[in-house]
Amino acid sequence: MRRACLLALACCLTLVASCDGADRPDAFPRRDCSQVIWVQAAESSQVLLRGSWTEWKTFVEVPWAGQGWHKLVLGLPAGQHGYSLMIDGVEGTDPRNALTTFRDDTEVSLLIVEPCSVPSLRIDRVEASDDGAIAIDATFLASSIGPRVAPSSVKAETSDGEQLSASGVDPASGRISLSATGLSRGKHTIVVKAADERGAEAEPARAIAWVKPVARSWGDGLLYHIMLDRFRGDGGAVLGEPVTPGSRAGGTLDGIRAEVVKGTFDRLGVGTLWLSPVYLNPDEPREGRDGHQYEGYHGYWPLEDRVVDPRIGGEAGLDALVRTAHEHGIRVLLDIVPNHVYERNPRWLDNQGKGWFHEGDEHCVCGDPPCPWSTHIESCWFVPYLPDFRFQSREVMELTVDDAVWWQERFGTDGVRIDAVPMMPRATTRRIAHALRGRWQPREQTLLLGEVFTGPGEWGVASIRYFMGPDTLDSAFDFPLMWAMRDVIASNSAGFEAIDSVLDKMDEELAGSGAVLARIIGNHDTTRFVSVAQGDAEGDPWGDPPVQPEDASPYDRQAMAMALLLTLPGMPVVYYGDEVGLAGGSDPDCRRVMPDLDTLSAPRARLLDLSRRLGSFRACSPALRVGERRALHVERDLYAFLRDAGDGWPVVVLLSKAATAVDVDLAGNGLAAGVYKEVVTGQQITPNTQGGRWSVRVEPLSAQVLVPVGSPCSP
Repeated sequence: MRRACLLALACCLTLVASCDGADRPDAFPRRDCSQVIWVQAAESSQVLLRGSWTEWKTFVEVPWAGQGWHKLVLGLPAGQHGYSLMIDGVEGTDPRNALTTFRDDTEVSLLIVEPCSVPSLRIDRVEASDDGAIAIDATFLASSIGPRVAPSSVKAETSDGEQLSASGVDPASGRISLSATGLSRGKHTIVVKAADERGAEAEPARAIAWVKPVARSWGDGLLYHIMLDRFRGDGGAVLGEPVTPGSRAGGTLDGIRAEVVKGTFDRLGVGTLWLSPVYLNPDEPREGRDGHQYEGYHGYWPLEDRVVDPRIGGEAGLDALVRTAHEHGIRVLLDIVPNHVYERNPRWLDNQGKGWFHEGDEHCVCGDPPCPWSTHIESCWFVPYLPDFRFQSREVMELTVDDAVWWQERFGTDGVRIDAVPMMPRATTRRIAHALRGRWQPREQTLLLGEVFTGPGEWGVASIRYFMGPDTLDSAFDFPLMWAMRDVIASNSAGFEAIDSVLDKMDEELAGSGAVLARIIGNHDTTRFVSVAQGDAEGDPWGDPPVQPEDASPYDRQAMAMALLLTLPGMPVVYYGDEVGLAGGSDPDCRRVMPDLDTLSAPRARLLDLSRRLGSFRACSPALRVGERRALHVERDLYAFLRDAGDGWPVVVLLSKAATAVDVDLAGNGLAAGVYKEVVTGQQITPNTQGGRWSVRVEPLSAQVLVPVGSPCSP
């Protein structure tokens, strides 16, 4: 009987999609759940396929289809199916399918087949205008054997209970048009429902529409990175210093919400908030690898995977923050930690010895002599009390994906920052990406930002590229540029050629990927930029931490770095305190509490003013949001580049770390004559164009951002 079932299933490995009724003559569209495998190989190549549906016992030929391709159509039942390809005797994954799973410890390709026995809904278009009008186009796909859509069954409702009208339902084509007007500012999640003429319901489709967001795309505004415990207390209260650098300081979700209401983020041009992990963390302090005691103030020790820590405000606090941020046009990212759990997490306690974790001979602590990062990065434990998941386990992989969907669905957030990406198989982030992008449309409304920590240089660029693309991460942190900015601007140990080279290399590597890089000058795992500029960043973070500088020079260097960060292509990320030059050494000293903005010294206040002016300007300027970067002048102490969107309002950026004022001649670059305005100071500048020149004087240790006078975005 078993053999007969396998043979019957193998009969669906045909070149016609007859298994699901897709060849019926009905005029209305139907679901087609057949899976088409394309393999690029020579006609003479032998291309074979085998999969889990025959328990990996039978190879099937993938026939020649012409023009350099082999093709096979699979008719498989709904569910998950692993498979592999053998091309001329070499077996491996399908290079055209980004999804993978594991057969024991071997990575194989994955097909996720939807159930064609029920109808489905597909979101085709979502448009929203700043006046609150929303239009949605969808398509109803009948089941493989069912009738067409019933017009009276079509319903659509926003997350706030607003009904959308079905302005058009065409049963013959399955096309559905929905609209609403007068919606409030913020994010609206629309759930669309429909059924066929027999009453069979499609799974609801979810569309996301934003009315008057701060940033239309992820690169339009700033992403503001907040270490929750160190930012603000309830009501926006300024926090006192923690008892030790590893202790809790008392920051809460309500503290962030209060700053949203206050307009703190509006003045910076913040389009997205990235929150450190909100999971319930343990009460007890634990010894870090440096021998000091740490509390789980940072959120990276998940004690419960679907519980918001009550010490930061619990579920009610997160609901209120997300709702308030959305009302102000600001998106919210949650930091998820799929790689590991805390040792008292039920998932560890209940599943030891089941293949869920790296245990036994696989168990070692990252970086210890028998456990180098280079060879054990996917299996080592951060510390002895953080068990490391084994994603070769199907249960672990599916639970991880379900967690990511649960957090976004429960709290209505806008994407995830994924911790420790290289410590997991790439299959993990790809599966998370597939689930989140398939759940909400348009897919561009959900961001997947990954932590791919690298050192400087080209190897770091290649490491980031490995995880980027349309099937995996949308964004990753540009650590190679961060290190270059520190060498060039903070410590003055290299010239601007190093920055320009990194930018060119990253542009080359990511061309065509659709990725938007997250540019940073530092984060919660690195020393603070201003302390690097001061020269004392490497002091003991517990016994000899860096001072908060008093003189202006380190802040001038940080201002130059901020000007570069906020004018480059990509998505600028401001780690809380960057905008005021918060000092700090290595972890945990780089996580000091956010200072009171009313008590800043004059140099820090000037840095804040620059950050606000350039952040707001970026949110408005098409040149800075979407314009290409073109280097105009590159030498050790001088750097100039152009951003131009072709709208008549180009932006010229000039940076100088020279010891004296210099005239920078940019003749021959097609820059128009006339009067320009410096965005930060508001000063009007007329370039010297005598004798064919186009020169501007730049003061030492300074940045200028110029736009033609009359720009609708200039202050």
